[in-house]
Amino acid sequence: MEKTPLVGKETHKRSMVKSVSWRLLGVGVLALITWIYTRSFIQTTAITFLHHAVFIFVYYIHERVWNRIKMQGRKRKVCKSLFYELVLGQGILGIISLAVTGCLQQMTNITITYIWNKLWIYYVWESCWGKIKWAVNL
Repeated sequence: MEKTPLVGKETHKRSMVKSVSWRLLGVGVLALITWIYTRSFIQTTAITFLHHAVFIFVYYIHERVWNRIKMQGRKRKVCKSLFYELVLGQGILGIISLAVTGCLQQMTNITITYIWNKLWIYYVWESCWGKIKWAVNL
């Protein structure tokens, strides 16, 4: 059976490594931001754990979808990061933050601070991963 060539350079293994390492970075960033706004260990832990547990799968799916999109260069990095952080990130983090804190103001503060910081971090992240050589075929 002939393999269909990948449009991008993402293998399943590379997508998984990126997903897990991105989540580890995100855990630290979200925990710090959540702690700043809530000063609650329980709320910080709950929001951080729930968000990142969900996003291990969301990020993997996001990588697989973007693997099929033929856009290249800076435009790709910008579009990819905006979709990931603004559409997926803001919506899911907002729901989780509101459910845990019960406070619209804390949800807004956590979500906006996290998303805008992660936008520039994600752009840098994608640039770094673009320089890492990785075999296309497993």
